[in-house]
Amino acid sequence: MLNLTFLAGVLRSKFLAAGAVCFTIATASAREIYVNNASGSDLLDGAATSNVNPGQGPFQTIAKALRTAGPGDHIILANTGQPYREAVSLVGSRLSGTAYQPFTIEGNGATLDGTTPVPQNAWEWFSNDVFRFQPEGKQFQQLFLDGQPVARRPAAGNGTNEKVPALEPKQWALVEGWVYFRVEPVTLPQSYAISYAALPAGLTLYKVGNVVISNLTIQGFQLDGVYLHDVTGPCDLVGLNCRWNGRSGVNVLGVSQTQLVSCTLDGNGVHQLQLDNYSDCDLRNCQIQGDAAAQWQIGKFSKLFVNGQPLQSAPSK
Repeated sequence: MLNLTFLAGVLRSKFLAAGAVCFTIATASAREIYVNNASGSDLLDGAATSNVNPGQGPFQTIAKALRTAGPGDHIILANTGQPYREAVSLVGSRLSGTAYQPFTIEGNGATLDGTTPVPQNAWEWFSNDVFRFQPEGKQFQQLFLDGQPVARRPAAGNGTNEKVPALEPKQWALVEGWVYFRVEPVTLPQSYAISYAALPAGLTLYKVGNVVISNLTIQGFQLDGVYLHDVTGPCDLVGLNCRWNGRSGVNVLGVSQTQLVSCTLDGNGVHQLQLDNYSDCDLRNCQIQGDAAAQWQIGKFSKLFVNGQPLQSAPSK
């Protein structure tokens, strides 16, 4: 007579062995992909930190690394002291991971920057010492002088009747899609190193899961530093500094679930952190700063946790 207990034990052993083999294969298939925006090239293979052999060495752009990456891979950025000037998107299961092997981007303290210089011929005279130009992104903006944010004045009036406020030298305002900047006496705007937020979002995550992004400064983007939408599984943002973006440092939408660990959100235009729809976010050991923008904006059905505890108070400013 067939021993059912023995058969069940054999089948269970085979199942566990198969699972272990699958996990080993998945682990073995994960790659480390290197990026160096100073010495790398997108014609290389991304398999090494330096170009020691023909065809082998780091990529130059994060975008190229993402085009070649697969589930559970690790993208490792070199901190060269030069910003990575690109907008990065992670979309779908190919750029996702598992609970045992998340898809990761390790920034090593590098900076992702969305600014670009104001073209010299973009400026036009407005009045007295005030000049203006019209950027591509007209609703949200940031202006920079020598790489640092310029003091901003809110538009006078409200609604459809906004007017240019009184500006002191080296102050700016955004009014009806125009950036207004007051120069010092007997000076033209072309005399300054002025840049603005040109790229829309630094890091976009859409329908990904089990992702870890760490040790990266994300700054100077026209909308958000990090934009998450319908993130289907846990997403950890660790040690990020999201600053000086036009709308928010981190924007969490849809049914996304994310955790911010030891992150700093500072100097963003409207909100440091924004949650909407049915999104959840847990802030753990984070610093949220900035006087000009509300610390956070929470949608009706969203949930914000601070160190694992649900937030009970109203949005702070």
